[in-house]
Amino acid sequence: MTRIRNELLLKCLGHVSRRSDESLTQFLRRITHVHLQDKSISVIENLQDCSSLSVLYLYDNRIEKIENLTFATSLTHLYLQNNSITKLEGLHRCPNLSKLYLGFNNIIVIENLEKCISLKELHVENQQLPQGEKMLFDPRTLMCLSGSLMVLNISNNSIDSIKDLACLKSLTQLYSKNNKLASLKELSRVFGSLPALWKLELDGNPVCRKPKFRDRIIVMTSSLAMLDGKEITDTSRRFLHNWRVMKDNRKKQLESDQLTTGGEDTAGLPPIANRNSMLENRRMVYGSAGSSGGSYETENNRNNNSQQYLM
Repeated sequence: MTRIRNELLLKCLGHVSRRSDESLTQFLRRITHVHLQDKSISVIENLQDCSSLSVLYLYDNRIEKIENLTFATSLTHLYLQNNSITKLEGLHRCPNLSKLYLGFNNIIVIENLEKCISLKELHVENQQLPQGEKMLFDPRTLMCLSGSLMVLNISNNSIDSIKDLACLKSLTQLYSKNNKLASLKELSRVFGSLPALWKLELDGNPVCRKPKFRDRIIVMTSSLAMLDGKEITDTSRRFLHNWRVMKDNRKKQLESDQLTTGGEDTAGLPPIANRNSMLENRRMVYGSAGSSGGSYETENNRNNNSQQYLM
């Protein structure tokens, strides 16, 4: 186990050099980037002197808890992938946090981000969940992120519903691959509530096996430009939109015809309006129903006209 000490910090600052006239404390106060990845660190500690810290790399360690970051009011990027974190916490004093990377940990619930009012990207993919568990979302956290969050990665977390994400009005990119999403109706409701969504990844979900899955997803939102790594062209979008409109109109016409006929069995017959038109045309050609003379006269005149035309 490695502890975070000043000696380690000095080794991990890379190109930043300490001036000869400044103390160690002064030097640490102006540091903005700290690289502590892959150091076998188990505890976040002794960083309070880095009061200007904006980017902190702590991925590929052994950290179990997010803590001791109350000083980090300037922190914008936090990298904590591939650790052993079990709970999302300890970020209530990070109002400027913009990007949070937590993939490959043990987090079950997305919570306690109400104070992260500037968060634009949240990456929580591939959590090592207990057998039978799935990732859950605290509605309070989602509501607080609804005006800022633009990128969300929740892939491979056994998620079977994303209905709670409908409040994320600023979301532009959603990655939800290899989950358990199966309902097109739910996806339609959610995506219809995300006006800025332009990139979507759903590969590996049961819903992807439904007929015309891609076409159905495209018509759910007018903003989508990329679906599962493939571009959506304007031509295909217009075609599918027109197809959807035609399908809806056809459905409305059938419902209207059923109401007009009063539920009669009209199988094999044209709609009632068309049948009336056909009957009217028939009367014009053959005369009124029940008038055999008129019918014969009209037919006779038609034959004479045909003979004159042939002559």
